[in-house]
Amino acid sequence: MAEAQVKTVRASETVSPYGPGAIVDILGQSFMVPTGDKWPPSKLRRSVRSDRLAEALGVDELWAAPTTHTPEDQKTPGLEFERFPAWLFCQGCRRMVKWTRALETGVVPHCQEVACDGRLVPMRFVAVCTSNSHIADVPWVEWMHRSADGDCKADDKLKFESAEGRAEGLSSLQVRCERCGHRRTLGDLRRDVLSVEGFTCRGKQPWERDWGSCGKPIDPQQRGATSLHFSDTMSAIDIPAVESRSEQDLEAMRSHVFFTALRGATDPAQRDMLAGQISLDTGIPVADVIAAAQPLVAPGDVDVRATRSGLQADEYEAFIAAIAGTAPVEGFHTRPTRLPRGRGDAGDGLAALISDIVLVDRLRDVRAVLGFRRYTPDAELKPAVPFTPHERKWLPAVEGYGEGVFLRFDPQAVAAWAKQEEVQRRGDALLTHQNASNLGNRLHIVSPEYVLLHTFAHLLMRELAFGSGYTAASIRERIYCESDGDYGVFIYTTSSDVEGTLGGLVRQGEPRHLGPAIVRALEQAAWCPNDPVCIESEPQSIDGLNLAACHACSLASETSCESQNLLLDRALIVGSESVRGYFEDVLAAVLGQRS
Repeated sequence: MAEAQVKTVRASETVSPYGPGAIVDILGQSFMVPTGDKWPPSKLRRSVRSDRLAEALGVDELWAAPTTHTPEDQKTPGLEFERFPAWLFCQGCRRMVKWTRALETGVVPHCQEVACDGRLVPMRFVAVCTSNSHIADVPWVEWMHRSADGDCKADDKLKFESAEGRAEGLSSLQVRCERCGHRRTLGDLRRDVLSVEGFTCRGKQPWERDWGSCGKPIDPQQRGATSLHFSDTMSAIDIPAVESRSEQDLEAMRSHVFFTALRGATDPAQRDMLAGQISLDTGIPVADVIAAAQPLVAPGDVDVRATRSGLQADEYEAFIAAIAGTAPVEGFHTRPTRLPRGRGDAGDGLAALISDIVLVDRLRDVRAVLGFRRYTPDAELKPAVPFTPHERKWLPAVEGYGEGVFLRFDPQAVAAWAKQEEVQRRGDALLTHQNASNLGNRLHIVSPEYVLLHTFAHLLMRELAFGSGYTAASIRERIYCESDGDYGVFIYTTSSDVEGTLGGLVRQGEPRHLGPAIVRALEQAAWCPNDPVCIESEPQSIDGLNLAACHACSLASETSCESQNLLLDRALIVGSESVRGYFEDVLAAVLGQRS
C-alpha cells in the first residue's frame, strides 16, 4: 500500500543549499527546486525588506517562500518541486519507469507491475550541459539501444539490474531491454560517451516543458555530484544609517551642479570633461566619479565580487561607528570593548594586534540567491527568477536574526607584517593560482591581509563552536578587507526565528572569554596532525587555492565559509620556517609561559 508522506524543507534552506535549480532528497525521493517564476503568487509569499541589498542586486523586491506550521493541510500553499530525475526503477522487480506529472498522486511512487508494488527510487545518473547550465535525464532508451542491431526503441521494457559475471564498480550494473534483449553496463557511461555518440543538450530545465536550442555537449554525472549546482548568493547585515566615507564622497558628487549632466552624457569627450570638473572641485578621483554616475546594474548582470565588497564596506563603517559610540542601536545592538592590556603577559601582545572588539547582541541578516550554474563555476548563470521587461524584478530571499562578535585588527600591525618579502611571496603564489582558476572571479582578490583574516576566522570559528553552544555549521564568517587599513573579522550566527539566538556566541566574545579562546585557537593551529606535510605544502586543494590548510586544522563547514574553504594558509597565522606568522610572537610568549 502506497504511504502518504509530508515532504518539507526549512524556509532558510530555500536560498541555500536548496535554492532554485538544486536537487533535494526528501525521504528517499529526489526533487528539483524550480526558479521563482514557478513559485506561488506574491500574495502567498512573504516580503523580505532589505533596501540596501535589493538596490545592490538591481531588483525591486525580495520575497521569501510561503511557510506554514500545518504542512499536512492539503490547502497549504507551498513550493511545487519537480521530481527529478524522472526515470525511476523498482527496488523489487528492477523495472524502469519514466515518471510524469500525470502519475503524481501525492504519495511515494510504487511499481504498477502485477504482484510487485515495490518502491520506485531515482536513477543515479543524470545528464548535464557542459556550457549553459541545463540538466536532463540520461536518454536511457536511446543510449542503451545505440549499439544494438535492429530498430527497437521500447521505453517500457527496460530493467536496471546487476550484470552477469564478475564485473566490479559501475560495470556490475546494467540496463537491459526485455523486448530485444540488448544490454549495456553503466561502466560504458563514461564521461564523454554521450557526446561521442552524438547526444547533445536540448536546452531545458526539468520544470520547463519546451526544448531550447542549446546543442552543447552533455556529460553524465552522478545525481549527488556537487558540480550539478553552484549557487550565487549574496547577503547583507542590517546596519543603522551610518554615513560612511564612501557615502560622503557620493553625496558630494551628487550635489555638484554637473552631476545630472554627467549621468545623461553620451559623448565620451563630454563625459570626461564633466567628470574631470567634478573631480577637480571635490577631490574625488575621476574613475570614482564616472563609476558613481553609472545607472544601476541590470538583474542577472551583477558583479558578485564588487557587490559583496560594497556591501561589506558599508558594514565595516557601521562597526567603526559602534566603536566610536556614534552608531544608532535600533535593530543593531552593539557593545564596544577591548582585550585586557597591561598585565605583563602574552595577552598584551594579543591586544596590540587586535585593537577593538564589538559585541553584537542583536542583528538581522538577509540572504538572497541570484541564480545558479552547473558543471563548472564559469558556466552560464541561470537567474533564480527569469526577468520580464514589464514586471517588478525580485529575487528569493530569507532573513535570520542572531548575534555576533566583530574583531578589528590593528592597521599598523597588519601593514608592518604584510610588507615582509616572504609574506608577499606566499600571497603572490596564491594570487597566481587564483588568476588561472575558473573559481577565481567568485572569490575575494588574494592578498596576504585577506588570507590572514580569513584563516584566523576559520580557526576562531572552530574554537568558539566548542563553548558557544552552537553547532560548527551554524556559525558564519564575514571578512572585511576592502581597503587599506580596514581589517576586520565578524563571527556570527543567525536563526530564522524572529526571537533570534540565545547569546552563547556573544558571551564567548566577552574579553575574559575571547582572549583565552584565541590563545587556544592559536595553540591548536601551531601543530596539525598532518604536519609536517600540511605546514610545508605547496599550493593545494581546488586549483591550488590553499597553502597550509587541511580538514584537520583549518577548514570549516561549507555553510560557514564565504570563500568555499579556499584562500587559507595557517603559516601566515602561526609562522613556519619560511614565513613569519602574524601571531607568532604571541604564540611563542604563551608557550614560554607554560614551559
